Amino acid sequence: MQITFGEMREMGLRDVLVYCHCGHHIALDADQWPDDMRLSDLEPRFVCQGCGYRGADVRPDFERGDGRAAIRGHRNTR
Repeated sequence: MQITFGEMREMGLRDVLVYCHCGHHIALDADQWPDDMRLSDLEPRFVCQGCGYRGADVRPDFERGDGRAAIRGHRNTR
């Protein structure tokens, strides 16, 4: 995904979902990564604890964030 963590946060989203090809997944707080980092830059760094595969699909967690703000393109003023 070509979105940065800063752009994601501006849409009111604070968490990400990380999916392995084997089906394992985890939800993580995204505050630990800098605003200028792209979600896609992070994907090769993950190693699945279930199967050992390196690489993952990282997506914004729309369910835990303010999905209505994300759909409207709302910019967070924090």
